[in-house]
Amino acid sequence: MAQGPLRRVLFTGAAVGPGFGGGEPVLADLLEREFRRAGIEVGRDGKPRTLLGLAGLAVTPFDVQPGRVREYRRTLRRFRPEAVLAFVDYDCSAAVAARLERVPVAVCIQIYWPTCPVGTHYIEGEGVCFTPELVKCVRHVSRAPISPNLRLPVPNLPAPLALMLYLKLLERPAALSQADALIANSSFTAGVLRNAGYERVHVIHNAVDTELFRAFPWEGPRKAVLYPVARSHQERKGHPHFVELARRIRAETPEVAFRILNDPGDALCEGTPYLTHEELARELRSDYLVVVPSLWDEPIPFVAIEAMSAGRPVVAYRVGGMPDLIEDGVSGRLVPRGDLDQLTRVVRELLNDEDAARRMGQAARERVERGFDCRTMADRYLALLSSLRASA
Repeated sequence: MAQGPLRRVLFTGAAVGPGFGGGEPVLADLLEREFRRAGIEVGRDGKPRTLLGLAGLAVTPFDVQPGRVREYRRTLRRFRPEAVLAFVDYDCSAAVAARLERVPVAVCIQIYWPTCPVGTHYIEGEGVCFTPELVKCVRHVSRAPISPNLRLPVPNLPAPLALMLYLKLLERPAALSQADALIANSSFTAGVLRNAGYERVHVIHNAVDTELFRAFPWEGPRKAVLYPVARSHQERKGHPHFVELARRIRAETPEVAFRILNDPGDALCEGTPYLTHEELARELRSDYLVVVPSLWDEPIPFVAIEAMSAGRPVVAYRVGGMPDLIEDGVSGRLVPRGDLDQLTRVVRELLNDEDAARRMGQAARERVERGFDCRTMADRYLALLSSLRASA
């Protein structure tokens, strides 16, 4: 029997609940807005876990909680969605619940949580890590600060609980195999998933609101270089490299300003308060260029797309999904990971060549309009969810 157009979608996961940070809520908000514009009813089930639920989650090696599955199933029966879009959660209960209720489900993968206990494949002080191992992972998890996104009542996990988290990682492929599709936000992220044995992986790039992040020509007189990274002091985000970049260039050209987003700032680098998306769009009008010196394999950061949408050239390390976004030498510049000397040289060249920076910014805007606009992204999500529904 032929089915009509998709009319009702449920968003699930901790990332669509209150107080969650990072890129997932940004993505969910954009998708919900565009889905509603297309006449689709969107429901959200992002209830935070209780302390009792978190305790139960912490002491079991299984990646599915029966109680959480029952809660999801009750929501599915009440809302009756035609498809489920699951975001990052504390486990994979949503995918299992949707399969039990025979509702097609796609799981959105923004970082590497299916393949790494902390979702980054990066160990502070050591660098990139792509081979999860018991001792290494337990040591890392037990000493690494827990992401504030998860809103856990402890700063880090003791070794026994870190072991449970590692064991959940081993359970995850079986749990996620219940999903009808995994949506990766870059070709690099998709490759990591496929190399780990995951199937039914689709690539839909992150995107931004190009009407909000409009392109404005830079109009001096002071050139400002922006580091637009939240939680900026993390090593994997490249904070030490940006500070050293600022020190080197300001020693020669002290009139250049260096700014760090969401940071108090100091004598070397100016800070900004926390900025909403509307405020960031205005901030980018006064910035000359943007530097994203991430050392981990950044899947594909919203801040880089937003800067390019605003017509700003982006200089970044060639990591993760950045080559999906930036055409080196055309819409930005890519530098080998960790090569601070070349990063400094490229930034210095663009500071000294306003015509080249302007051309690159224009090309960046055009690239975002072609492939990284939120309306195009939403259409691709809807097409995938509709196809899953049709084949269910």
